[in-house]
Amino acid sequence: MNKVTLVSIIMGMMTFGVAPVRAESIPLKPGEYQITAVTETSNGEGGKPATHTRCMKEEHLAHPDAVFNYYVTNGFKPKPSNKVMNVSIHDGNVSYDIEGPHAITRVEGTVSSTAFSVLRKATPTSGSGILVTMRVEGKRMGDCSSK
Repeated sequence: MNKVTLVSIIMGMMTFGVAPVRAESIPLKPGEYQITAVTETSNGEGGKPATHTRCMKEEHLAHPDAVFNYYVTNGFKPKPSNKVMNVSIHDGNVSYDIEGPHAITRVEGTVSSTAFSVLRKATPTSGSGILVTMRVEGKRMGDCSSK
């Protein structure tokens, strides 16, 4: 065996040996969900619940912020510049962080096969600005319509 082959094998072993431990996947069952959100700000605005229904598909369940985010019901797509980090989905609990250009958002809550409840706390990265807190809850209502 030559040196190049040996180095390639060792590098491959090191790559696999330091792979991060993966959290379990989002245990929600795909289907039609009723999503309710209540937003409050540190300056006292908000507080009125908003409710929509949404078809949650298998591909959404691969991305936590595509599930535990109320804005997706309005067609919002997370910005590519936002980094989702520290994802932990284990024993019915979910948590992760989103690092964006203007805020760091901490998401924590619970999830089962048919419901979830998370609290999203966005803190401005500049140190000034308002703190935004959003409680997002979802409950499976049945299968998605075939529209």
